[in-house]
Amino acid sequence: MVEALKEGRDPDLLLHSVVPFFNGEQFLGFIRWFTSDPTLAMVGAQATRYRPGQFLRWHDDKHDDERRRYAYVLNLSRDWEADWGGLLQFIDARGNVVDTFVPRFNSLSLFKVPFGHVVTPVAPWAGGPRLAITGWWHAKA
Repeated sequence: MVEALKEGRDPDLLLHSVVPFFNGEQFLGFIRWFTSDPTLAMVGAQATRYRPGQFLRWHDDKHDDERRRYAYVLNLSRDWEADWGGLLQFIDARGNVVDTFVPRFNSLSLFKVPFGHVVTPVAPWAGGPRLAITGWWHAKA
């Protein structure tokens, strides 16, 4: 999304309003306050769509070159049901699921990087794709 915005592609796309909003001083100030992390400088974003059978395997979002501090998921699927899959699950060091978030419409999930997590497979009977905007808040260089 950030590259498309920089390149001027699809200028009327509603998703393009999210990047400037998240990077605006008012929202960045709120995130700095909320996380108690004054080093946060900017956020990146990507649109995600999980169709039936799609999932995301275990990872922890660590990327030393990008100075990622917090990951987020802004959920955009309406009326999502837990048995449709597409759940954000957090995994501890022993491989146990320690928490699960259902992708509720218009909810923002925020978590510290690195932390192991997965997105469970979307079920064939899901009422539509699991849609979200995801990304990371990065620390100053």
